[in-house]
Amino acid sequence: MAFQSGSPFRSGVLVAAGVLCLTSCSHKDPVDTTLGWMQHMRGGVIASQRPPPPGIYDPYPHVGLTPTTTPDMPSPQARALITQQMIRDRNLMYRTVAANGTLMPEIPPPPGAAAAPKPAATPQAGNGSGTTAAQPATLPEGTAGAIMDAADAPPPQPATPTAAADKLNKPALPSTSAPSTGGLFGADKKKDAGKGKTEVAMPEIGMPDVKTTAQTPPTPASAIPQIPSGPPAPPSFPGFNIPSDAYLPDAVRPNYDLSDAKGTAIHCVPQSDQISSGQDDTFAKLVTKTPHGPFYVRGFGSAASLDAQAQADAVQLGLLRAQNIAKKLIDLKVPASAIHIRGDAFGMGARIATTP
Repeated sequence: MAFQSGSPFRSGVLVAAGVLCLTSCSHKDPVDTTLGWMQHMRGGVIASQRPPPPGIYDPYPHVGLTPTTTPDMPSPQARALITQQMIRDRNLMYRTVAANGTLMPEIPPPPGAAAAPKPAATPQAGNGSGTTAAQPATLPEGTAGAIMDAADAPPPQPATPTAAADKLNKPALPSTSAPSTGGLFGADKKKDAGKGKTEVAMPEIGMPDVKTTAQTPPTPASAIPQIPSGPPAPPSFPGFNIPSDAYLPDAVRPNYDLSDAKGTAIHCVPQSDQISSGQDDTFAKLVTKTPHGPFYVRGFGSAASLDAQAQADAVQLGLLRAQNIAKKLIDLKVPASAIHIRGDAFGMGARIATTP
């Protein structure tokens, strides 16, 4: 049988030969080549090329030019002040730990506590040694059945006066019931025997009636406790000495000014003497309104303690903030003789006023 030149079989053979030739040239196995050909024929997103990342052709940035803004750093004097505060806090922690001692002290035994006497050793039967052998605890025979019978038995009924009298007049007869063998069978017999008994009506139990007509007598004045004029005296225990400062009054706190300072508020970086950025318009308005002063600058140190050393450090930080604000005003052509600075311990940031 001869194949025609335009037969479908011959076209399929040529296509397969072309695919094999392409496979050998691209250094891919037949599976990858066929998969890629199918994806290309389908089209869509699966056949498209991945876009290049943004900025792939841009020149490399200069690392030395970033960041372009100078960070707000405290002055060397403010950094030295913070260092001194941290050193004092560290030394205080060391001394506090040494003064308090360990958190788990050795507690001695209570006085007069004697050791419990040990039981005497009894010789074991059939053994000449004085040691005792531990034996497991067991119940007597028939105890388990009696316990189950008692648990399943109905509660005892109260005896009436007539039943008690009949019991006293009649002689006791021997019991004709079979002995209990224990277990579930004995419990069933007890239940069957209790069904024939008549139940006695119990009286109802209720709460007493509440009378609203009861009158409460008035409380005498002597029964009302009086509020003492002062605190109670400290307790005294035998063998313990009362501290010498137990009766001393509390320390007098400084009478510092709690009113809000007047003037335009200037924000500063926390724990630093640097002025926060973004306040140039505020300084420009102050200088435009009063170009030649006078300006009264008041810096605050944000003191959080009543300790004398802490307040001294806060006043120093307030003065450093006031000095930086004064330099800012001098740069805006304000005469140095028209600027007055002051440092305070309590407060936030700084204030600029035109009157003292």
